[in-house]
Amino acid sequence: MTLTVAINLDDYVFIAADHRLIIECEPFTGLPSRTVIDDYKKINYWEHGGITVSGDVLLMHYFKQVLEIYAKQNNWNFLEIAQIARLMYLRDGRPIHKATGTAFFSILTLEKVELINLSIRENEIEYEVIPPMNAHFSLFAGSPDDPIYQVFVNSLRKAEKFIVTQDFFTYHLELVKQFYKRQQSFDDSVTKSFDLFIQDTKTGQSFITKIPN
Repeated sequence: MTLTVAINLDDYVFIAADHRLIIECEPFTGLPSRTVIDDYKKINYWEHGGITVSGDVLLMHYFKQVLEIYAKQNNWNFLEIAQIARLMYLRDGRPIHKATGTAFFSILTLEKVELINLSIRENEIEYEVIPPMNAHFSLFAGSPDDPIYQVFVNSLRKAEKFIVTQDFFTYHLELVKQFYKRQQSFDDSVTKSFDLFIQDTKTGQSFITKIPN
């Protein structure tokens, strides 16, 4: 399945995603009913930052396509973008109950980078800007009421709290690594390794690195 995390650390944004992709096909396609890929790159660069998606592969593929078209027009109507993606998905004859997905993506505006969480559910679509010193999660296993998520958020620290900038990155990398290890300990549908996207919210400069974990 998928474990993705989006973190707004004010001066930087982090997006993390594991490497497992599961493709399920209907019998009439003649393809294997279930294909598992464990080296799939879920985080990609796009014109304004980084993006990772989870949920139905085709639906979220359409979402990224429409997002890029709207971005070229400087149109940030995320609800409309998601609605069009879902219509494209349904026109392919796909069932509406499978038209679900989550996207975490960053956008470099005129002022600074913003981190967006968009969710497409069967009966609703919603999005929000992730505020500074906060984190959002998209995962398959685990309870929404698990206190670990609030503990994670409470553990976030601003860069100014560290004398050496490298210590800031090392601290949060270890925090994310431990979170992935914990989730993987009871959910074998995600990989131990993950990719990490880091972007400077003032300059927009970014990079992606693989974390073996």
